[in-house]
Amino acid sequence: MTSGKARLWTGISCVGTLVLLASGALLTDAPARLFPTHSVTAFQEFFCFLGFFFVVAIVMLPFDLVGGVLIPAVYESQRPLNRHWLRQWSRSVAIQSLFFSITFFMYLQIGRQTGALWLIVMFAVLQATLLAGQDFIWQAMTANWPLKSRTGVTQFVGHLDQRFVGGITGLPGLETILVPLRWQQQLRPACLRLLIQRRQAALKSGGRRRGILLAMLWNILGFSLAIAATGAVVSSVAEMLTAYFWFLLFSFSGLLLLPELNRRSVFALDRMCADDHGRVELQEAIVELDQLTEQDPARSAAEESVFQPVPCPVRRCDSLSSSGSRTVSAWNVARTALFLSWALGGPLARAVHCNVGRPELWAMLPGD
Repeated sequence: MTSGKARLWTGISCVGTLVLLASGALLTDAPARLFPTHSVTAFQEFFCFLGFFFVVAIVMLPFDLVGGVLIPAVYESQRPLNRHWLRQWSRSVAIQSLFFSITFFMYLQIGRQTGALWLIVMFAVLQATLLAGQDFIWQAMTANWPLKSRTGVTQFVGHLDQRFVGGITGLPGLETILVPLRWQQQLRPACLRLLIQRRQAALKSGGRRRGILLAMLWNILGFSLAIAATGAVVSSVAEMLTAYFWFLLFSFSGLLLLPELNRRSVFALDRMCADDHGRVELQEAIVELDQLTEQDPARSAAEESVFQPVPCPVRRCDSLSSSGSRTVSAWNVARTALFLSWALGGPLARAVHCNVGRPELWAMLPGD
């Protein structure tokens, strides 16, 4: 088994476990059996949520150990230090659990006082807040604070996980392009420059803005359906957690539907950059970066259709010879939707194959 397949099966197993548990919880009405169905003290409600997310972390721990410790030790050239991994995992889980518990507590208070409509408004605002603070959240979880090396909107950041690829953070118009510091030493200057220009093209083309908008609307739809499934009433811990389980199932449908649109945007952005900078140069950059991060150089179309929003290098290089679209419809929409799902507990945001067990990638999921 290759590293890519090991990661994929770990992610599928983790996602599948959570989906089955959520389905079972809804079928048996477990939230109403295990949690308060009426108003209790604020202290009790908050610690019910905190305890729930602690249990979620324990359920995911075996998959985190496989994805973050076992697979890198067996397949990857940079093996993590177990004590460092445990320290980073503990810090990241603590930050996530506290954030989720506070937001759920706030949802509950607002739901009691104002009803479901204002919950949807709060959810939308919280997604925008997450987007604005994404780099700060990543820094807090990983203790990788920003470096002084900066050129325009490009910020070079330290990291330990070799699969960390940075990304674009911030609200539209206030973006920062995060680039791993090691790339300055490990990539050819021409390759590094082209990869940065490609991210700039994602901004200039409007692809990132459209990806953000679609991701937010997708999550708002899921949140609205989850609230509706509770009877449009959220007045107890049990009802709040019931909405969480419904949202988890909706997020799972996003794992099946959004990657296809994501892949099309990757191909379109590649063709646009090849037109501007040369096809051979871009092909070399794609392959060089894949080798550095030890991704999957090739996989079948069937494998790629399952939870794979970023096409493999072979398929990306082949697509440069085609006459497909150059319109970047919704860049990085699949993994943007996962990060923004933190606004309702991020049920699958760190269960997918690309970042399961890798805390450095939880708030900054790998992109193209």
